[in-house]
Order: sequence, then structure tokens, then C-alpha cells
Amino acid sequence: MPRKRPKIVPMKYPIGQEFAYRKILLNMNRKYKQILKRNMSPYVEIMAKEATAVHLPTGQIRQDALGWQDQLNQIMQKIATDMRQPTNQAIKEMLRVGPQVNQYNKAEWTRLIRSQYGVDPTKERPEQFKVLLENWSRNNSLLIKDIPHKTSLQIAEQTRQALIDGTNLKDAKEAVFNIMSERTDVSDSRAKLIARDQIAKLNGQLTMERQVDMGVDSYIWRTVGDERVRDTHADNEDQTFTWDNPPAETGHPGDDYQCRCWAEPILPEFLEFQASLLEEADA
Repeated sequence: MPRKRPKIVPMKYPIGQEFAYRKILLNMNRKYKQILKRNMSPYVEIMAKEATAVHLPTGQIRQDALGWQDQLNQIMQKIATDMRQPTNQAIKEMLRVGPQVNQYNKAEWTRLIRSQYGVDPTKERPEQFKVLLENWSRNNSLLIKDIPHKTSLQIAEQTRQALIDGTNLKDAKEAVFNIMSERTDVSDSRAKLIARDQIAKLNGQLTMERQVDMGVDSYIWRTVGDERVRDTHADNEDQTFTWDNPPAETGHPGDDYQCRCWAEPILPEFLEFQASLLEEADA
């Protein structure tokens, strides 16, 4: 009589790789703040003085006296130039994270299969995850480039509006420095969200690939069970789904934004698994 398999222990999430990716993005943002301060701070008072000095008695700004906008554009162009090296460095470091997540996921999958069958899963082909990892790296290169680019666009737009609206030097200066601080804080928050979301997505995709490769065509949706679980994900709890037909509202575990759920595999019986090992040995 075949032995009963033990309860499946969830595969652990690669939190260390998420923190490593977060550190890469936050280091890039730290350099952005330094570059922003170096290039913009010396000119804030100059631009604010020029902007507030050309207001009409009605409070409106003379539209023929906007020379400070050229200065602002030059500052943003200089920031973009100075950010090329830190951005490229962040991308270079990110390229190491994907393979690390893959190795972690592989180790967790091996542990799970060994706990269920007493043997390791079948050997993987080296090229099996190449396209998946390349696509993830390409997508994340674009995300990394977009962080300083989007921050600069927001700072430039809000600074321009603040100087147009400002009627005195003190308030205009304060408004610009507040914008610089607030937008870089938002950039830090966005970096953390990107790290969490992208590592979760990659981990979920790797899990799917490994399950499907072993012949697992369906899984049970598992949430982490805390108060942060979204209602749509809680509705999927304990439900069975197939890998070729993802839930309409959520996608597979890890697909949705910052999804922390995981797919508990519905594994084949031991004899079927043993047969797959023999087939591979004969191949």
C-alpha cells in the first residue's frame, strides 16, 4: 500500500532577494537625491526671484518673462545626464537578482518534492528558464530607467507651476524645496513597491514553470491569511485552478500587483511520478 504523502509545506518566498533588489533601487534613488540637490538647489532662489519679480498687479505672471523656465529645463537635462551612470549600475546589479530568485525557487521546489516523494525532482534543462529570465530583466531595466525619469518630470512640472503661482520669494522657494523632498520620498516608496511586485511576479512564474514541467496541471490557491489579503484573492482561497486557465480577476498567484499568494501543486501519485523519472532516464 503506497504511503500517504505528508501535508505540503508552502514554498518560502524569496524575501532576501526582494530586499536585495530594494537596496539596489534605493541606492539609485539616494544618488538621484544627491544629483538633484547638487544641480537644482543653487538655482531655486534665482528662479524664484525671477519668477516672483515679474507678476503683474493683478497677481498674474507676465507670459513674456519666463526665462527661468529655460534654466529649469537645463537643470533637468543635466540631472538626466548625471543619472546615466547610477541608472546603468542599478541595471547591472539587477541582472544578478533574477538568477538568484531562480536558484531560490529551485531549492524550494526541490525541498517540496523531496518531502512528498523522498527523491529530488527530475533534472532541469539549463535553457529552460532563459527566456523567462531575459524577459524579466528586460522589463525591469525599463522600470529602473523610468524611476528617475518620472521623478524628474514630476519635479519639473510641479516646480514650474509653483513658480508661476508664487507671488513672493519666500513662499515660492519653500514650495520648490517641498516638491523636491516630497517627490523623492514618493520615489523611494515606489522603489519598494517595484521590488516587492517584481520579485513576487518572477517567483510565481518560476513556480508555474516548474510545476508544469513536472506534469502538474492544477493547483490549490493559498493566501498568506492576513488582513492585507485582497478580497478577490481571499475568494480564491482553497479553490482549484488549472495552469492553462488563470482566474479572471487575479491571474495566477504572483501575477496580480504585489500578490503574495502561492500555488499549492496537486501532485501526481507516487507511481506516476516514478514513471516520469523512468521515462527521463530512458530518454
